[in-house]
Amino acid sequence: MKNKLLAFILFIVVASTTLLSSCRLFEKENDDSDSGNGDVSGDHINDADVTLDAINVPERFKTAYQIDENKLRQAAKAATEKLKAYGMENGTGFVGTSSVNYQYTESKNNNWTCGMYTGSYLMAYQITGDVWFSDVVNSHVDSYVEREANKVGMDDHDVGFVFMPSCVGAYKVLGNETARDAALRAVEYYYNTSYSEEGEFIIRSHKSWNSGSGCRTMIDSLMNASLLLWAGIYDNNTAYYRAGRDHNLTTANLIVRDDGSTYHHYQFDPKTAKPLHGLTWQGYADESCWSRGQSWGIYGFSIAYSYTRDNDIKNAQSEVAYYMLNHLPENLIPYWDYTFTSGSEPRDSSAAAIAVCGLLDMAQMLPEGSAQRLVYESAAAQIMEALIDFCTVPIGVEYDGLIHNVTHGKPQGLAIGECAPYADYFYLEALARFLVDDFIRPW
Repeated sequence: MKNKLLAFILFIVVASTTLLSSCRLFEKENDDSDSGNGDVSGDHINDADVTLDAINVPERFKTAYQIDENKLRQAAKAATEKLKAYGMENGTGFVGTSSVNYQYTESKNNNWTCGMYTGSYLMAYQITGDVWFSDVVNSHVDSYVEREANKVGMDDHDVGFVFMPSCVGAYKVLGNETARDAALRAVEYYYNTSYSEEGEFIIRSHKSWNSGSGCRTMIDSLMNASLLLWAGIYDNNTAYYRAGRDHNLTTANLIVRDDGSTYHHYQFDPKTAKPLHGLTWQGYADESCWSRGQSWGIYGFSIAYSYTRDNDIKNAQSEVAYYMLNHLPENLIPYWDYTFTSGSEPRDSSAAAIAVCGLLDMAQMLPEGSAQRLVYESAAAQIMEALIDFCTVPIGVEYDGLIHNVTHGKPQGLAIGECAPYADYFYLEALARFLVDDFIRPW
């Protein structure tokens, strides 16, 4: 009897300590909720610098590198003026997911890239302070309210891409509460339909769950998980927060390989939600590494780390980042798949732009003077300069995008070497990160 009593007392002490620790953690993560930012990306990591001994760091990234500020400002001026000219000539409605013969086509607010199209105007506003851009963002908000009400494109994994850079960004930067409320309604539907509690992952397409192809998760959805994390902290909703965190951990455990490369998709059993195997949709092969997907990992894990401070997520971010740095071609614009490091295969400038944002996002959370921060900042600056030098220059035809050489979907033969609104968005975000001291991240 005495032993049972002691065991019971010990259980109560341990359980109470664990619960108190968990409550304090969630309370700390809510410190910024009044501002709506929800992330703590400006805080430095307090633990020791990541050990780089076992990682091959390319020599070119071991020393500090700085782009001439005038070059950055000229690039930003050219990009924002081009975006404004396009909007004034063609209207500020939405465009398709990629260009056709380098020209954008008109679209409704009904595809996964629309949020980033709105986000481009928001980034341009942060760079220039020109209220013309913020007026466009605010004018788009009603279409997101309507989109959420009619559940347009709301039944797959891309809901975060739609609502974070647009509505959450509009709230964080412009204080637009209508946009915030639309995002909060969207995340409720998203969580209830597109998150698997059993498998702890964001579902590719819940309506296709039983067919098998829908019962997958994807490297892309690390970016979508930011909607769950932001709403979880902003709205003090532990279910959303845990879903966003656990999706990142599932991705780290299953999609990130031992060498730091990534699968594009991961298949689960529709009957049990148990993991089965990795595969690809947009990569060269199931066991290869699709470059844009790798960049989703570099940025997505960083965003999640800013919300959670989970070391497993931080380690996954390091692994995918260093894999990329060791597989870049000489001019630093990735091929569409890291199977290729030389030759005539198409490049994907969007993979470069997304990676710059992810490296800079994580760098600000690393201790100043640390080896990893130096590598990240040096690599980001060099890749940014490569984007300006190689992907904004004339190509013999007029192109609507801000950068070219995007490979939208090589296996499907879609928009190879073209432009895309998501590439424009991340190019502008990267420029804003270099130039805007009080930059506000919409994710």
